[in-house]
Amino acid sequence: MPFLKERVWYTRIGEGDPLVLIGGSSLVHNQWDFILSELTDSFQVVLYDQRGAGLSERNPTSISFDTWIDDLKEILDELKIKRTHLFGTSNGSLIVLGFALKYPDRVGALIHYGMYKLPEQAIKMANVGYKILDEFGATKMGCYFLVKLFGIKQEFENWETSIFLKNISADSWKAMHEVMKNIDLENQLDKIKAPQLILIGDSGPLSKESDYGSGWKKIVQKCKNVEIAVIPNSSGTYCVIEKPKEVALEVKKFLNKYKIL
Repeated sequence: MPFLKERVWYTRIGEGDPLVLIGGSSLVHNQWDFILSELTDSFQVVLYDQRGAGLSERNPTSISFDTWIDDLKEILDELKIKRTHLFGTSNGSLIVLGFALKYPDRVGALIHYGMYKLPEQAIKMANVGYKILDEFGATKMGCYFLVKLFGIKQEFENWETSIFLKNISADSWKAMHEVMKNIDLENQLDKIKAPQLILIGDSGPLSKESDYGSGWKKIVQKCKNVEIAVIPNSSGTYCVIEKPKEVALEVKKFLNKYKIL
């Protein structure tokens, strides 16, 4: 199981054009459990856990936006991948956009949720998350309440609770969200030249019509070459879990237009 400098976990699966999958701050690589097999038949998929969660180190003092981005660059360097597509959900969207801004020559096409900064709803949800973790810790009950806060469909709640339980620590979860609160890429969006697909569900508290999921509107306004794919009957950023086949079809259709190899 490879690690970058013994701190950041990553792996590579499949063959084809490289595609890095960047999950959210609590699910990290498990964000892709339901869709992974739908993508590895067409792509060389790279998974990694950003510092603060999952199999990577959870030292709160090592977590920063620049570190998240530069860790990804170092992983690509170690794997000798010169250029890659990126697909991120939740705060993975921030990393996708930040990486494209800092290393534009290393990216092909971008797929993300449209989050270029934390909107007010996301900040309020993070603050409620702090209170949950202060009261219950990263225990089964604490993780269950976090899951309820973010609103995945009921049939996936037990699965997500079990993933949160293994992937998060209270202090590092809070540190990750403090970093996110200070990210605002709005004034740099027009510098992104890579083609983008914004992929989002239409229901739940994280849907495209919520404040949490509203970032796509600004990206469409400020960026060129942007496509939108709405996945019906799925909960916002959780569309990759709830509707994996539908999402995979959209991803393949989009990326087939922007071959790297």
